[in-house]
Amino acid sequence: MPDVSQYETFIQEVETGTHATVGLRVGSQTVTPGAKVPKAETRSTPTLYAPKTAPLQPGLYTLIAIDIDAPYTSFNALSPIVHWIQTGFVVPEPEAESEQSQEIELRSTDPVIVPWLPAYPPPGTAPHRYVFMLYKQTPGAGVPEPQKLKGRPKSRLGRMRFDVQGVVGQLGLGEVVAGNYFVCN
Repeated sequence: MPDVSQYETFIQEVETGTHATVGLRVGSQTVTPGAKVPKAETRSTPTLYAPKTAPLQPGLYTLIAIDIDAPYTSFNALSPIVHWIQTGFVVPEPEAESEQSQEIELRSTDPVIVPWLPAYPPPGTAPHRYVFMLYKQTPGAGVPEPQKLKGRPKSRLGRMRFDVQGVVGQLGLGEVVAGNYFVCN
């Protein structure tokens, strides 16, 4: 079985505040780390945001979202399954003392590397954990065409047992700077 312990550690670090929390909206729900989200809410692509007080520096970011419990929490032989890869999320320079909003929506105009795949844990299983990891994007790093990305994530089969660290290396990303996760069954 794949070793997902690094992602379990990451979840704990998000919960304890060791890692910054990236804001996440799934459907109509604003996600706090570990929130339960109904499957129906996961149909549309999530929205990311950064609280104005978050320690995200201005620049470009890449998001990788995975399910670490496939097909079952107790038997995760297909994990991780990649659910979304998107480069080019922009954290803008701070505005001069603007108090209009407590958060900044993170947007990207880059082509989607791996389109959002809604949550789909098998019926009757324990809740799956969907982990969202935000990486600082290296300026000038080339983004490969999706078909040249490790693991061929465009197909359902290619999304399984996804090599997250291989793709992080291929995209020239560093450490995770923020994250979040939700559970769904």
